[in-house]
Amino acid sequence: MEVTPDILLVIATIVGIFSFSSIVAGWTVRRWPILALISFLIAAGLFAYVHVELTDGIVPLDIPNAFITVAARILN
Repeated sequence: MEVTPDILLVIATIVGIFSFSSIVAGWTVRRWPILALISFLIAAGLFAYVHVELTDGIVPLDIPNAFITVAARILN
């Protein structure tokens, strides 16, 4: 199974959402969430990689379409 930009986009979105929520939680208790910051940077790097790999870049509608494509690949 080949790793397509859609799969990377879904992984980056999920990791980015979870790490951002951990960053906000750490900020509210006045702590530095180092692991959450590192995972957020990894998610941002994946977004940048996908943006460079696609010929027309990433548009906001690509994220939900990527989730639909990945779900269809899993269910098929």
